[in-house]
Amino acid sequence: MEDDNIPNKDSIKNHEPQERFDHDALWKDLIERFFYQMLRRAAPELCDNADTAKPPRYLDKEFTDILNTGDAKIHKSARCVDFLIEVPPKEGTPQWVLLHIEAQGRGGGALPDRMNHYRSLIHGHYRREPVALALITDRRPAGEPEYYAHNHFGTEVVYRYNRLVVSELNADDLQKSDNPFDLILYAAQMALAAGKDENRKFKYIRTSMRLLGERGWSREEKRDVMLFLERVMNLKDEVLIAQLIKCQEDLEKEGKVMYVSLAERKGRQEGRQEGILLGEQKGRREGIQEEKRAAARKLLERNLPVNEIAEITELSEDEIRSLTN
Repeated sequence: MEDDNIPNKDSIKNHEPQERFDHDALWKDLIERFFYQMLRRAAPELCDNADTAKPPRYLDKEFTDILNTGDAKIHKSARCVDFLIEVPPKEGTPQWVLLHIEAQGRGGGALPDRMNHYRSLIHGHYRREPVALALITDRRPAGEPEYYAHNHFGTEVVYRYNRLVVSELNADDLQKSDNPFDLILYAAQMALAAGKDENRKFKYIRTSMRLLGERGWSREEKRDVMLFLERVMNLKDEVLIAQLIKCQEDLEKEGKVMYVSLAERKGRQEGRQEGILLGEQKGRREGIQEEKRAAARKLLERNLPVNEIAEITELSEDEIRSLTN
């Protein structure tokens, strides 16, 4: 592996800001797609206690109701990245575990205060203490505490929670891991280190292509990891994109097929990949509409009202109803 493909902490700390994209929705999708792989990295003890053959229960509606207050500092929309999830226990374990996850980028105010506030709301609603995880994907304010602590006239409250800080993970370990979510974390590190440097983006994407080619993961897992990588990197240089297309074609000749070639996706995925690939206008519209329909199907599975789904996805109510047929 090339040495210059591994970002160090200094390069991540001093990176130029990435162009904005739907950071929350992207991490929300990834956590859902790779939930147990994420849990293996972020909370291994909980993962060991979980029955990974069973799907977790996503309590999105309940969590939204808990946070739906009149206080603007507390209120969150149904599209927030926070998760409240029941994790199924192995046989013989007393009860399912409530897991609260906050995927936190650069903004969002004081994270420890918010984590403690959410804990209080969850406990007040369920009378159960959650396991909590802060997945920190970008730089946080200097000096921000790693946990919540408050001492007032002899009353002390300390709330520590699991923290997974992308910039502090060992890049070499992530590259060597056989966990797909670790390669996602490595891609997030690369995006922080690259900033707007197109050449560094190119090197990191090329490295990840080769790493994916070496893994024995399913086609779907490789596709989803690569889609995240392309989206978070947002490479725009057409010459470099052409070189990546050639790189993927070479990997396919070696039998290391990953998902859909960059050449095909250049025309079909521009809208969903936010400018990484260029394509014709028709392909872009179709890609956006298909993404909206996929999102609507997920929301229908969670029994959200059709009018709310229409507002979130911008699809017509008739079209949403047709998806249930």
